[in-house]
Amino acid sequence: MASEKKLPQQAGKLMSTAGGFETWMQYVEGFKLRHFCGFELLNDARGLSCLKDYHRKAVEAAVANGFGMINEGLHYRASRDWGELIGFSREALAEINIRGIEFYREIAREYASPETPMLVSGAIGPRGDAYNVGRTPDAAEAEDYHSEQILTFRTAGADLVTAMTFSSVEETIGVARAAKSAELPVVISFFVARSGRLKGGETLEEAISRVDSATGNAPEYYMINCTHPTEFEPGLTPGEWTARLGGFMPNAVAMETLSLCKLGHLEDGDPDELGAQMATLARRFPHIHVWGGCCGTDGRHIGQITRQVGEVRRGEAST
Repeated sequence: MASEKKLPQQAGKLMSTAGGFETWMQYVEGFKLRHFCGFELLNDARGLSCLKDYHRKAVEAAVANGFGMINEGLHYRASRDWGELIGFSREALAEINIRGIEFYREIAREYASPETPMLVSGAIGPRGDAYNVGRTPDAAEAEDYHSEQILTFRTAGADLVTAMTFSSVEETIGVARAAKSAELPVVISFFVARSGRLKGGETLEEAISRVDSATGNAPEYYMINCTHPTEFEPGLTPGEWTARLGGFMPNAVAMETLSLCKLGHLEDGDPDELGAQMATLARRFPHIHVWGGCCGTDGRHIGQITRQVGEVRRGEAST
């Protein structure tokens, strides 16, 4: 089962998270991220400075509206296969995973307060490409593969694990089991196509039911990331299953994600409009407490999302 100790968002605290730094670093700051591996920016002096600037602006936007923050994202492709592609040994990969957790820990220490709690999460991405899904590992292979990074997160003192942009139910089961074995809280965030379904054709309800059944309800809750509200909303069918949803991390614009990552410029949409769309979802799902952003988003989007969702929540509390 999910851990007995509740995370702040499970105890009713409004939290945000910013997962769109790769597109910002590529198209605004001009970095070339090999295989979308943002973690190696920790080894670049300007990269480190830009990372701090991006994340601090997102945190400050959330805090200004009374939200806490789940600090995460750098580790998304800091796993064995992706690390080997850009020349990282297992030892070097473990070291930079630990440094990434400490990077977020420093930010958390700077902004934490009783009203705005700060968590540090180890973000995990799929073993393969989330968007051009080829062969995906079965649950046993995925558990073995992702355990390596999850155990490093535990050593580094991460508060939780967030599996982002997963399309394979089997691989997700493996991640959840690996985190459960490591005794780390785990959040599963699915990537859905414009139909509101996973790449394998499963509905969100079916995917969540299968993972819960196979893992004894191991995930703390589920999220959706790396797609726009207009694209994932068709998958939010009515039913008791939606009680297992705990957060949304939308892209800034409605566009096929692979195209969004290869445009050569940033598509950042309208932050105010995105905030309004998230506020609509906040009215529909009053139990959801994590409201963040993914590709194309930055502190401006986080500011509008937390402002407008916060207004909804305050309005609900006053009625």
